[in-house]
Amino acid sequence: MQRELDVKDRKIMYHLDFNARMPLSQLAKKIGLSKQVTKLRLDHLQQKGIIQGFYTDINPAKIGYDIFLIYLKFQKLSLQKEKEFIAHLSGQEKVGVNASLQGKWDHTIGIWAENIYDFKDTYTKIMRDWEKYVYKKTLMIPTDWIYFKPRQIFQESEEKEIRMTGKRALYKLDKNDYIILTKIAKNARITLTDLSKITKLTPNAIKQRIKKLEKEKIILGYRLMINYTDLGFLHYRVFLHLENLTEEKEKKIIEFLKSSKTVISITKTMGYAELEFRSIVKDIHEFYFLMEKLRENFTEIKDYESFLHIKFHEGLNYFPISKS
Repeated sequence: MQRELDVKDRKIMYHLDFNARMPLSQLAKKIGLSKQVTKLRLDHLQQKGIIQGFYTDINPAKIGYDIFLIYLKFQKLSLQKEKEFIAHLSGQEKVGVNASLQGKWDHTIGIWAENIYDFKDTYTKIMRDWEKYVYKKTLMIPTDWIYFKPRQIFQESEEKEIRMTGKRALYKLDKNDYIILTKIAKNARITLTDLSKITKLTPNAIKQRIKKLEKEKIILGYRLMINYTDLGFLHYRVFLHLENLTEEKEKKIIEFLKSSKTVISITKTMGYAELEFRSIVKDIHEFYFLMEKLRENFTEIKDYESFLHIKFHEGLNYFPISKS
């Protein structure tokens, strides 16, 4: 069932996206409501399933990891077996993306790995009992991400973005850093008090550690997991296959996509496609209009593929690793 957001609900979501750890008192002041009413509204958005969670954007390159995205097309996989596969992925370490799709590909898995050999070992282990159901697959390695607030939903012209990029580094995380990142990755609004109970550190010590991780660009932002479908929107992922691509042409394509209020992310990739983006549209006509304008302006696009995101299972996890 399609749900509607009123002005206050949109403002709550707008202010929390990119800054989901914002205290209730600060959020209430920004939207002009009492703290109690703000909490009730936020709780209601979660209960209705419009806000499905709060996650943290954590930069893998800064701690020596890459993300490998595998797209799968199934064969002879029953609905029951598909449910078992999804549950299987949800329990696997190093799996940060577990999402159902509709179109050329049925599923995507995002695996965190330190190198190609680590990826191979992890993928082989995860898929040992499931490869027989894979008709075909492809691999993409993201190198740069740009994330935007869903301006289509918030009805705001916010230009702020989160960029997840940079050369590989190896920031030394200790045991408590691992615990903090593991917990905050899945629940960006976890309190300092709760983290204190888990780590046995003082709330102030944890606060300082989080600030350090932000300063080092390991933590990039705190996001909302939004149920776009329940709000009546279609969530498309698009692969752009490009030719004769130069750095200047790539920049122009990215700037064009950034200018569209429907685009919520842009990714530079290696492998199957050169660029990938996600778009939130009101209907298929709005999506076709975007693609027509894109192809009209850029002859470098020799082909594109689009498919619908159906569901992120277990949300997004930008730190699916533990202290070894």
